[in-house]
Amino acid sequence: MVSQSPDIKITTEAPVRAPSSVPVDDAVLAFEVGALDLRGRLTRLGPALDEILHKHDYPPAVGKLLGEAIVLTTLLGSSVKFEGRFILQTRTEGPVSLLIVDFQAPDRLRAYARYDAAQLKPGQTSGELLGKGHLAMTIDQGSNTSRYQGLV
Repeated sequence: MVSQSPDIKITTEAPVRAPSSVPVDDAVLAFEVGALDLRGRLTRLGPALDEILHKHDYPPAVGKLLGEAIVLTTLLGSSVKFEGRFILQTRTEGPVSLLIVDFQAPDRLRAYARYDAAQLKPGQTSGELLGKGHLAMTIDQGSNTSRYQGLV
């Protein structure tokens, strides 16, 4: 038998919430949990991601890799505190030799992947699809400032 304190109320009813004023798809939402000193971003891409991936008819593995890069770029680009562009680019020796994602705040998104279909094999990981190469992240705040680029 479980004893219950008069200060504790147990309910089995699910909370009812009003519809969100933010669209469900193609959104990046910042959040904060003060009690845990936790901040982050949540992204959900639907039509924007679908449009990019279907326009080029990528094989599933390439589409997944490009989709991951799009989500990463959107999260990083939306965290920058200005209106400008955040560009992620890879040049590698793997089957996906070029990958570019261009996010312009607040809502412009473009992406492209160049791949060699003959080098694609079932079950390749993201690392195997890219292989050895370079990753560049560029921040462009507009014509009045210099671009910043990090290269790995």
